[in-house]
Amino acid sequence: MDVSPGSSPRGLAWVPISLLGLLLLSVPLYDMWEDTTALSWAVATTAIENAPLILLSIALVYGGIWLGRTGWEPEYVWTVTKWNVGIAAGIAALYVLVIALQLWAMHDLKPVILALDGVLFGSVAAFGVGVYNARQRRTEADLERSREEYRTLTNDALDTSEVATLVLDDDRRVVWINEATAEYFGLERSAVVGREMHDLITERIADAFEDPERVRDRLFEAYEHDDETVEFECHVTAGPEREERWLKHWSKPIESGRYEGGRIEHYTDITATKRREQELDARERTLREMYEIISDPERDFDAKVEALIDIGRDLFDAEYGSFARIDPDEGEYHIEAVRCEDADRTAGDIIPLTQTHCQRLVEEERTVQFEARPFDVPKQAYGTDAGFETYVGTPVYVDGTLYGSLCFLDRDEADPFDDWQLTMVELMGNWIGYELDRKRLMEERRRRLREEESKFEEVVEGVDNYAIFALDTEGHVTSWNQGAARIKGYEEDEIVGEHFSVFYPAEDVENGLPETLLEEARENDRTHHEGWRVRKDGTRFWADVTIAARRDADGDLRGYTKVVEDMTEQRERERALEHERERLEFMNRIIRHNILNGLNLVDARADLLADEYVEDDAARAHLETIRERVDDLASVIDTMRTFMDAVVRESEHETYPVSLRDALDEKVALARDSYPEATFTTHDLPDPETTVVGDDLVGEVFENVLSNAVVHNDKETPEVEVWTTRTTRSVAIDTETGEILPDFDAGRPDVEAVERERPAIVVHVADNGPGIPDDEKDDVVRKGVSELNEPGNGFGLYLVKEMMDAYGGSISVRDNDAIDDARGTVFDLVFPIADEE
Repeated sequence: MDVSPGSSPRGLAWVPISLLGLLLLSVPLYDMWEDTTALSWAVATTAIENAPLILLSIALVYGGIWLGRTGWEPEYVWTVTKWNVGIAAGIAALYVLVIALQLWAMHDLKPVILALDGVLFGSVAAFGVGVYNARQRRTEADLERSREEYRTLTNDALDTSEVATLVLDDDRRVVWINEATAEYFGLERSAVVGREMHDLITERIADAFEDPERVRDRLFEAYEHDDETVEFECHVTAGPEREERWLKHWSKPIESGRYEGGRIEHYTDITATKRREQELDARERTLREMYEIISDPERDFDAKVEALIDIGRDLFDAEYGSFARIDPDEGEYHIEAVRCEDADRTAGDIIPLTQTHCQRLVEEERTVQFEARPFDVPKQAYGTDAGFETYVGTPVYVDGTLYGSLCFLDRDEADPFDDWQLTMVELMGNWIGYELDRKRLMEERRRRLREEESKFEEVVEGVDNYAIFALDTEGHVTSWNQGAARIKGYEEDEIVGEHFSVFYPAEDVENGLPETLLEEARENDRTHHEGWRVRKDGTRFWADVTIAARRDADGDLRGYTKVVEDMTEQRERERALEHERERLEFMNRIIRHNILNGLNLVDARADLLADEYVEDDAARAHLETIRERVDDLASVIDTMRTFMDAVVRESEHETYPVSLRDALDEKVALARDSYPEATFTTHDLPDPETTVVGDDLVGEVFENVLSNAVVHNDKETPEVEVWTTRTTRSVAIDTETGEILPDFDAGRPDVEAVERERPAIVVHVADNGPGIPDDEKDDVVRKGVSELNEPGNGFGLYLVKEMMDAYGGSISVRDNDAIDDARGTVFDLVFPIADEE
């Protein structure tokens, strides 16, 4: 049977030992059988003889069975089997050899020799086992010594570690702590080991923390959730047996080894990190405080410097801080700002430079500091009753030249300063130098501004067509030019210092107009107003007034500049024109109502007389002449009404989009009703949605042109044709409003305009009348007022020309080429298309 470790089934490695015991047991049993059968020995006798062999064989069988029940790994069981069977086989081989030698040499066996050989064989085997056992014990001793050395080394290393370490067993009892743990929490190691951790936390450890409840809850929660790694920070307060510390707790379960199921806890000292964070926070607060001080618009420069000195005193824990101007030529230290506890020093004091540590700063031109006064530096007292041991000073430069110093002093020695503290004091010194430099530049700018204002005042002084003068912030006159004297009547010495409200009528002063204008100028930098003003002699004039705020380089209000233009004459001209327009309107109403109503009455009475003298041919002829002249006069009055409407509106003429199709349809229908003997045809008219530049007189334009085509036609059946085409027209555009300007406004010097091409529609009105000679075509629509001395001589076409100019359009006359004999006329009316965007 193959029982090698690589091929035997697991757990059967003990079988060879028990089989060997059974095999050896068969020898004494056979001997007892032979003794009782062949030699007739008694069973008891032979049993006694073979008892040792029987007992040893049975013991060997049992030993194999016991080995199989120990639960050892098969490799260890197989090791015992190899040794047992191997030694047995070796001894058996030796006995075979001894017996063979005795039989060969003596032809007999000697029991004594065999017994001695057995003792010898056992002795040799015992020697080997003893040597093996001794080596095993020696190895175990070396291993134990190594373990002890490792344990000692580990304990020493953990004990010297700055990380506090605790080891807990699975019952949460402390099995080991290092020296750092005892130190951090003020514990005795001997009194802690073996304690239950919950009790230890509650009784001793939690009270060491700033927030005991929080730490206790976090630790107990970690013990309840034993499979988790826990981390948190905690603050240990100072006590009789411990120092203040910040610790980082880290713990995790022990997953193997002797204390499997327990926990290991570490507390790492992070006090230095925390203090560094606190230091950084303090630095950030200092920087923020510095920024708030230097950016505070409510503080002036001196208040800001004093506040910075207070920050520096806190930064260096110094008794004394000062900013001073240094005069190295005179050897003087001029204090400009000082903050101190006991020293009797104030701003304005002058101290000899030799009594200050700042003399060294002047010599070296750099920041100088010492936490403990060097032995070769005397105790400088800065004019006080005792010298200073600690000094920090930085130079202040203005425009690249040493101006003074910012320094902090204390009578006691200080801890070493770090670079950040020195950087802060240098930043303060740099800011002070920058502000002084800026103040110097601002003073220079103000000086130049005053010079420029003086030059400006000289120029203003010579202006006599405008009143230009200055007011202070309250509205009192501070300067006066020739124009102001001419317009307002005051001489300079009479008005300077007076409040500008003297120029306003009493009712405006009562209503607070002067103060309102100043407030508007202050808030908006300028204001404009037109109204009545009062001269020195009490007379009034109409003024165009602009008030502008004057500010310095910092934006602070310094006063006002007031410019006044006398607009009385211009206003009178405008009023005269308005009066003229009113007179024209009045005349228009007289013509439209009184005269037209009178003519209607004459026409009605002529109708009555015609009925009475129906058989008197001479009377009828006179009445017909009267009626014709009444109709002519009514037509002329109607045309004058339209024209005067246009003239009255001309100064403020407003145009707007008008539907060309609607106006044409209306006036063509009216012409058909008025002239039934004529024929009117239309085609190619625009859509009603198409609009042109016009107003409510566009229809009058078409009515006059259509009437002209019939009245001056010599045919029995006058024919009039109306159609439209598309074109473009160059028009004048107001650059300010973007609107098309009438021709009579396009060339005005006070109107800024540009020429642009615009889409346009041409309305063609053609007739079959006698036509107009070529040399008269241009004049027919350009007749002057003096030529319009009789009704029907072109007054209506003059109106058409004026209105087309108002629309930015045009009118032209040409022959009607559609007629074979080239008789007839075509009027082309060009309307710009309205821009409705």
